[in-house]
Amino acid sequence: MYNDKQEKENQPENFISTGCIATGSKEGVLTSTPLGSCIAFIVYDTTTKTGGLAHIMLPGKSPKGNDNKYADNAITNLIDELKNLGVPKKNIEICLVGGANVLRKENDNIANHLIISIFEILKKKKLLVTELSYVDFARRIAKLTLSSGVVSFTVSDGVENILYQFIAKKITGG
Repeated sequence: MYNDKQEKENQPENFISTGCIATGSKEGVLTSTPLGSCIAFIVYDTTTKTGGLAHIMLPGKSPKGNDNKYADNAITNLIDELKNLGVPKKNIEICLVGGANVLRKENDNIANHLIISIFEILKKKKLLVTELSYVDFARRIAKLTLSSGVVSFTVSDGVENILYQFIAKKITGG
């Protein structure tokens, strides 16, 4: 089970920095570096235990080509990478973590613009967000444990909280 300390220790951890994407299957942990206004875009397929994480910094699409700091590029590239790993689009579930105004500036709307941009992109791609943890003033770190499908996060230097556990859907015949 996820809370078993030994299992967590045996899982190799991959840290994903700003503007980077990573995927994995069946084992390992995908962990964002600290998220201020950035968003960790986390995807998972329960049938293959394959998932990915994009550490997105900016809304929209890169004006200079393929830059995963931008929402459109990162989301498209991550979903394409999952497709190449055999994950059908219909199996993709999504969680979002981050989007804080860590400097507590009254006119700082970058996180809000980023979140709006992500939801607009997902609407065009006909994808939905399953769960999210965002919008306040504290930085977060997001994790996806590939073997269990658990998405967790920490706020500041606090304890790790489970945000969501992707669970395989049972197919019943009739």
